[in-house]
Amino acid sequence: MDNSKKQVILCVDDEKKNLELLEVFLEPKGYDLRFSGSGEDALKRAQAELPDLILLDVMMPVMSGFDVLERLRAEERTKLIPVVLLTALNADSDRIRGIDAGCDDFISKPFNKAELIARIRSLLKSSYYRRSLNEKEKFEAVIHEMKDGVVVCRPDWTVTSVNRSAQRLLDLKEGASFLDPVFDRYSVSSGLEILEDLSKAPEKFDIKREATEEFKELCLETHLDILCDPGGKPSSIVLILRDVTKLRNENFIVHDFLGLLSHKFNTPISVVSGVLDLIRLEISKPESLKFLDAAEKKLKEIHEISRRLIYVLEMQSKGLNDILLEDFLQSAVHSNKELLDAKYETTGLLVRDISVQKVALWKVIVLEELMDNAYKFRNKDGLSLKLILTEDFMTLCDNGVGIPPEEREKIFEPFYQVYKNFHGNIPGLGLGLTLVKKLVELNKGGIEVDSTMGEGTKIKINFSPHDGKP
Repeated sequence: MDNSKKQVILCVDDEKKNLELLEVFLEPKGYDLRFSGSGEDALKRAQAELPDLILLDVMMPVMSGFDVLERLRAEERTKLIPVVLLTALNADSDRIRGIDAGCDDFISKPFNKAELIARIRSLLKSSYYRRSLNEKEKFEAVIHEMKDGVVVCRPDWTVTSVNRSAQRLLDLKEGASFLDPVFDRYSVSSGLEILEDLSKAPEKFDIKREATEEFKELCLETHLDILCDPGGKPSSIVLILRDVTKLRNENFIVHDFLGLLSHKFNTPISVVSGVLDLIRLEISKPESLKFLDAAEKKLKEIHEISRRLIYVLEMQSKGLNDILLEDFLQSAVHSNKELLDAKYETTGLLVRDISVQKVALWKVIVLEELMDNAYKFRNKDGLSLKLILTEDFMTLCDNGVGIPPEEREKIFEPFYQVYKNFHGNIPGLGLGLTLVKKLVELNKGGIEVDSTMGEGTKIKINFSPHDGKP
């Protein structure tokens, strides 16, 4: 709740002088005043603005204050707004009619300033608690069947409400302390003293139970929110409990698996690479060296396949933006260029303009696929590439054969290769640009393609401002 927000009072009277008098009395007290001169207008404004209090004149033309009040109480959005009737009527029948219509109080004209302010203060307090009660009822109805556990506590951590899931997960009881049983039975990532001091309490912490012979492991990710009253004092603690046991275990298993996979792939690759280096020292025949070069080329391709497989598994485990590769210029661009030079038996000229030191893994994969595509569709005169990489975008320009206009919207389709009828057999399955598109879309970025046949292609990847850029 924003405690700096002024409380809104809607003043309704067809007499302008009365509205001016209310403004003189109430504006110095810091209230946010809104004014209306008719019943119809007051109803529209009440629906739109939901004021904290309405001061409503009884004697108005067309629609009286009684009529307005009945309409307010009949609408779900406005039925709980406190209404004070401003009236010069003194007959008991008029007051009874006002009570029947649902008014909260009467103030007689002419106004007494002290009485007016005192009653307004009292009713604004009751307005807060009345709305809190109504919201609490709605809140409890919604959260009762939620999959996540929900616990509501007083500022001293006494439990006041527990939904079914929280009851199942922690066996909590209303009226008891939340902290005592939790710290007795579980391991909590945040200290007891920190949680007891609400000004230091973290927004998120873990509640864990280690696996034993009798019980399975349990890990609850707990989100904490502190609600405050109009005076800024904590009034309630709301806790959301999410069972992340399976997710945490899966991440741990995947992490171990990645380490094992990397070891299983890289160890034999390193051994074979070393053996090939030794064999090269013993071979002098050009024909034999040619076969040796071919074997080394294929070995590098196997290493690249294993590296990308591990990348994909890491992305699934940690998320696209949680994996950052440092020293981007040296590690990703340089090594990928060497690999592509060997793969396509050419030497590409690469001009680099890079203004970042770390990039998310998905951006590295996008660049590698774009570079591979440029090598694949290079022209016969040699390959020239220009890479621009900033925090906001990535651009790769080549001097390749270009893309026909009618094909540009199709190049990101699976298994689609533009130049399959232009020359020879194009290596690969045609999935590289499909992967690029998927990665960019997942990160809410955009792709721009500008190409001229016979001159080359420019592909620009615009990064989303919320893609976790380093």
